[in-house]
Amino acid sequence: MKKLVSVLLVLVCLAAMLAGCQKPIVIDDGDATVVSDAYIVSDTYIVIKPSEASLEGKTDMLLIDFMSQLKEKGELKFGISDGMVTSINGIDNPEDWSSCWMLYTSDAENSNTAWGTVEYEGKTYGSAISGAEALKIKAGELYIWVFQSFS
Repeated sequence: MKKLVSVLLVLVCLAAMLAGCQKPIVIDDGDATVVSDAYIVSDTYIVIKPSEASLEGKTDMLLIDFMSQLKEKGELKFGISDGMVTSINGIDNPEDWSSCWMLYTSDAENSNTAWGTVEYEGKTYGSAISGAEALKIKAGELYIWVFQSFS
């Protein structure tokens, strides 16, 4: 049932994304710095791109662990409940699920465009096939969190 709801949410997200795009906050490399204020329209679009250095040679790091490192450095805030990211940087998923944080990735091995897509810098990325607690990240790949409304 959760998978069906997730698929339906992704399809609705796709429609919402077609209605308008926002520029992202970009957390890039091991420094996890936010790119120039010119790129920050809102906190509802966040791009994480781990570098080789930030992964410290680990090939089995999960996205949630990387996000936890960013949290410890004070560069990202998030909440998680029952395996789902429920808030990022103070923006919470509402109880009625009319909006929620959705995850997309450039890692073709771990994405599915049939579940939904997002555009970033002229390229299209598919919905992640795993959540942050299961998705093994790779250096140089993008992990894009988008807060999407379904109403």
